[in-house]
Amino acid sequence: MGEKISGKRIAAYLVVAIFIPATIVVFAAFLPTNLFLPTAVLIALAAVAAFMLGFEKEADNASKAVLAAVFTALSVAGRVVFAATPGFKPVFSMVIFAGIYLGGETGFLVGALTALLSNFIFGQGGWTVFQMFSWGLIGLVAGLLAPILRKNKVVLCIAGFLAGPLFSLVIDIWSTVWIYGTFSLESYLATSLASLPFTILHAISNVVFILVLAEPMRKTMERVGVKYGLMPKKTELHGKRPRGPNKKC
Repeated sequence: MGEKISGKRIAAYLVVAIFIPATIVVFAAFLPTNLFLPTAVLIALAAVAAFMLGFEKEADNASKAVLAAVFTALSVAGRVVFAATPGFKPVFSMVIFAGIYLGGETGFLVGALTALLSNFIFGQGGWTVFQMFSWGLIGLVAGLLAPILRKNKVVLCIAGFLAGPLFSLVIDIWSTVWIYGTFSLESYLATSLASLPFTILHAISNVVFILVLAEPMRKTMERVGVKYGLMPKKTELHGKRPRGPNKKC
């Protein structure tokens, strides 16, 4: 039997699954595009609310918040460092790792804040709202699939590859509306086809960064997670099982 999901965690998922998408739909369909920043801030606040609702133990709050801030900073920094290589960035992998090791709500928060904060450097616009949701959604899904993704690096790489198309599915909605002034299935498919090279590049880069960062991230998060009580003392990550209580991570 799986763990019983608390009422607060269900509320957090409802915020992410209903309130935030509804906010984006209202923005895209009814609001002027110059209201993108208030909309983005509202989504960020909703993501923070979902993150706080996801707290299971009061003692975990400060540690989890600090780790969420660290993941967000690393994700933003990674996007800035790789600014010269569009489509090839470690953002996806950092958001996925945040979801895997800190939970889906944290993964969503890291993804959403990465888009909002880094776009103060790369430029804000209506796309910010969709980037926030798409990266956040990747972190949320990674959190939900964490028991599987922790055990097998191959499955983790497949998930990273699929995160590229998932991102495009969301961001291409905005691109379609921006290019054509309206949304239709035909124009959406045309936009998706035009963006296919970037989608493939995103997918490949995700696999590359996951292969490079997965093992260092596993070791670091096992140590940090056990130290602050955010993870069980015995974990089975990427198919590796500790042999005894004194085994180094």
